[in-house]
Amino acid sequence: MQYLKKEIRERILAAAVEEFKEEGYSDASIRNIANNAEISLGNVYRYYTNKESLYFAVINPFMASIKQFVDNDFTFNESSMKEISEKVIAFIMKYHDELLVIRKGNTIHYDTFVNYIIELIALKIKEMVQSVFPEIDKKIENPDFYSAVAEGFLTSFFKILNNNDSKEILERKARELITFYFGHMKDRFRHFDA
Repeated sequence: MQYLKKEIRERILAAAVEEFKEEGYSDASIRNIANNAEISLGNVYRYYTNKESLYFAVINPFMASIKQFVDNDFTFNESSMKEISEKVIAFIMKYHDELLVIRKGNTIHYDTFVNYIIELIALKIKEMVQSVFPEIDKKIENPDFYSAVAEGFLTSFFKILNNNDSKEILERKARELITFYFGHMKDRFRHFDA
């Protein structure tokens, strides 16, 4: 009996990902989710009290995965740009649907999710830049610098993600963005006079 419950929960979550990805949070329908999961509407509510709790059930594990990825895999110490790029691409492809759910997350929670991601990326960019250019803090006085770069990257990334490109085209576009934003970091501020 326990297996059946797990299977039902997984069917609900899979149907929810598709519904939120296609319709966004506001236009998503619990009835459509139930129909697509091939269960009754009442059964959905046995597992999730409302649309918001179902949305968080989709998003929260993804947010934990982002934090783990940024903390553990998005490192610049001894990795080449190509290695970093491939790690990011693999993560993007694994969580493509969840990224689209966030992108279409026209909810009050959207800003919270995006700001969380921006904060994680900004901290990693700061760490990366300081590791290759320790005197950067003497040159950059803007306290929002790293957040601005992270937000620019995320906005650009969401722009390419929103297209219905093939896997190969999406991977190429992601590599281009990663290279543009993070390539040749050692050279970025050499000629900048504070």
